[in-house]
Amino acid sequence: MILKREKYLRQIRPFYSSDIIKVITGVRGAGKSALLQSVMDELSAEGICSDHIIYLNFEDPE
Repeated sequence: MILKREKYLRQIRPFYSSDIIKVITGVRGAGKSALLQSVMDELSAEGICSDHIIYLNFEDPE
């Protein structure tokens, strides 16, 4: 189960429809990937097609 970080999601939501690139930074293990998963879930729930959401895991050797 992913912990929903509502405080951070509230700050990010206004930029969902913006054309600018969003960057989430932080120390290793801070929950950036979990936050991004929550954003992707919200976008999918809003009807954004999954092929319009790109997620790259640079820790995955494949």
